[in-house]
Amino acid sequence: MSRFPDTIVARALSCARTLVPAFALAFTAACGGSGDGVAGPSKSAPKPTPNFIQLRSDPGDYIGGGASYDYTQANALIKVTASAGHLSVKVTGDQWWFGDIVMPGGVSFKTGTYANLTRYPFNTPAEGGLDWSGEGRGCNTLSGSVTIDSVTYTAGDLTAIDLKFEQHCEGGTAALRATIHWRSDDTTGPPGPITPIPSTLWKPDPAFLPASGNYVLLSSDPGDYIGLGIFQVYTPPASPFTVSSTGSRITVDVGGFTGTFESMLGTNPIKVGYYGGLQRFPFNNPLKGGLDFSGNGRGCNTLTGWFAVDKVVYTGTTMTALDMRFEQHCEGGPTAIRGAIHWTA
Repeated sequence: MSRFPDTIVARALSCARTLVPAFALAFTAACGGSGDGVAGPSKSAPKPTPNFIQLRSDPGDYIGGGASYDYTQANALIKVTASAGHLSVKVTGDQWWFGDIVMPGGVSFKTGTYANLTRYPFNTPAEGGLDWSGEGRGCNTLSGSVTIDSVTYTAGDLTAIDLKFEQHCEGGTAALRATIHWRSDDTTGPPGPITPIPSTLWKPDPAFLPASGNYVLLSSDPGDYIGLGIFQVYTPPASPFTVSSTGSRITVDVGGFTGTFESMLGTNPIKVGYYGGLQRFPFNNPLKGGLDFSGNGRGCNTLTGWFAVDKVVYTGTTMTALDMRFEQHCEGGPTAIRGAIHWTA
C-alpha cells in the first residue's frame, strides 16, 4: 500500500501549527487550497430597506381611531425634512398625516430616548416637542416620547433616520405609536396599473352596444345617487359626447355628466391596465389615481371605485382612441354607477 510522501505530510503539519485567522487566505493558497487565482462567488450587499411609516393606534386613541396604518413610497408620498433639531413628516396616501418632532434645546438629532415632550409648537424650547395629526384630528394637549435608534448626516444634511414615538392626547392612557424608517436615497415609487386587467371586473353586455361607432354606456343601480338608476347608451350625433386627455387625466362629458379619470403619479400618459382602490378626485391618493363621475347637480362627497383602460392609442402626445370602463360607489354604499366608453377621434 502506498503512502503520502514525507514532504507533503510535513508541509500540512507545518501549516496546521502556524495558521492564525489573519493568514487564513494565505493558508488556502499555500496549503493546497485554490491557488489558481480564481475568486469564489461574490456576495452582493443586501438592498437597503425601503422607507416606511407604521402607525399603531390603541382603542380610544383620538388621532388614529384605534386602527393600524402602513405606508411605503409604493402606496403613499412620504416627505421628510429636517432643519437643525426639527423634523417634519408629511404622508399623502389613502389618509393624510402631518408630524413634527423637535429635539430638546433644538440641537441636531442624536440617538437616545427623549421623554416628557409636549405639543409642538407650544412646547418650551428646553423640553422638546411632538405633534402627529391628520384626517381632521389633532390633540389640544399631548404628552409623549421619541426614541431615535439611528441617524445619519452627510455634509450637515440629515440623510437617514430611524425612530419611534409614542403620543397621548389630553393626558389619556390610549396612545398612538409610530415607527419611521427613512433615508434620502430611496427611489421606490408606485408600481403602475395592473396588467392583465382582472377578468372579474364589470363589462357591459354586448347585446346593448352598437355594432360600430363611438358610444358611452351608463348603467346606474337603483338607489345610486349620481345616475338615479339610469341605463342609457349615448351615440353621436343624436347623443353627442366629448373625450379629452391631458397628461395623466382623461375627461369625458356626456349627458350632463362629467367623468374625470386620473392615473397614479408617474404614469403619464394613462396606460392600459386596471386602476383600483380609487378615491374621489382631486382628494385621492396620488400614488393610486383618482376618479369622479358627477353632474346634473349631483356629486359624491366621498367615493370608492376603479377604472380600467382596455385600449388607448396616442399619435405623438395626442390621444386618438380609447376603450375604458369604470365603477363608482358614493359614500361607501353598495349601489354603483358603471360606464363604458368607446371612442376614436
